[in-house]
Amino acid sequence: MSEPSTITDFTIAPGVRETASEDGAVLLDIEQGICFSLNPVGLRIWELLKKQRSLDQIADALEQEFSVPRDQILSDASEFIEALEAKHLICRPNDTVPKKSWFSRILARRERSSAR
Repeated sequence: MSEPSTITDFTIAPGVRETASEDGAVLLDIEQGICFSLNPVGLRIWELLKKQRSLDQIADALEQEFSVPRDQILSDASEFIEALEAKHLICRPNDTVPKKSWFSRILARRERSSAR
């Protein structure tokens, strides 16, 4: 992620679905066919990202809820957001992620295997 302080630009990828519980959440990207599990802190960051909060606003909220130094919160939240972006679970407005479903990828692999 190039500038973590401008995370309000992010949107949730259109194929992402979530199931939350008191233990955290599971994110499922139905377009990529991947699951990503979140602990309660990750879920809280996810909720704040959905509300278009800045990194500073996320740090403020986490600082009130958890007794962790702000520097650590900023570092951990940035790392977490980078992981979400790397997995294409969140994206910037002008990002172009190839829209190839997980099912299409499985079929393509099978076709390659059959051709051998």
